[in-house]
Amino acid sequence: AAPAQAILASSMLRYDATLMDACPNLRLIARTGIGVDNVDLAAATARGIVVTNTPDGPSESTAEHTVAMLLALAKRLKQGNDNLAAGKWGPRSGVLVGTEVQGKTLGLVGLGRIGRRVAEICRLAFGMRVLAYDPFVPDDAAAAMGVTPAPLEMVIAEADFLSLHVPATPETVRLMNAERLAAMKPGSYLLNLARGPLVDEAALLDALDRGHLAGAGLDVFDPEPPALDSRLRAHLSVIATPHVASLTLDGRRRMEEMAMDRLLAFFHGERPADIVNPAAWPPR
Repeated sequence: AAPAQAILASSMLRYDATLMDACPNLRLIARTGIGVDNVDLAAATARGIVVTNTPDGPSESTAEHTVAMLLALAKRLKQGNDNLAAGKWGPRSGVLVGTEVQGKTLGLVGLGRIGRRVAEICRLAFGMRVLAYDPFVPDDAAAAMGVTPAPLEMVIAEADFLSLHVPATPETVRLMNAERLAAMKPGSYLLNLARGPLVDEAALLDALDRGHLAGAGLDVFDPEPPALDSRLRAHLSVIATPHVASLTLDGRRRMEEMAMDRLLAFFHGERPADIVNPAAWPPR
């Protein structure tokens, strides 16, 4: 790896100072996907290493996965599948009684590319009311999307389905703590397909056990992978996938092509798109 000048990076490794120092010729880390929390940006910038991502690449796949989880929770597909596999038939004391999503309220925390697409699908396809909190999106821009901008606490309190679409930062870690989970509408659902540290998992488990929340859809955990004996991953009211929301043939191809575009631009002496540490440009 020492002669490498560029790395086409995924989420599987931690790109820290030790790795960077082992590659003294490294000048570019082209990350597939949106998140760069596995890249030490400060270390990269200090060494003159440019880091890029592909924020448009996984948006459609992740938005579709979010909506699929939302519908699966509402229709109690996991419970129905498990009952049938166990040889059971019928509603079984109401366990399989689901709910319609038409006319329900979708709350979004984060109105970036994925959040906007989720809002569009749920609003146009299902007639859902969409509330959203994003301090970086002007109210008029949100309204132009057919979304009602609202304070965070209002979004949490009024949502029938609350979906998180923000990165893990010092400000968002444990965003959904015990207090905010308790503030959610009784019988509502939480979806987290963003980053595991956004949610206090012990508090979420408690809210599910008490029946305060009807269910949760999770594609991310803290830590990853979750422990084999984690109650959350096997909870009756949880639909969980192993951090694969963006993992479609279409999305993966799109992300890899975009990352290669950044790499080729860099080696042609051009400024690549989507630099996440602009202080490292131009490279030394």
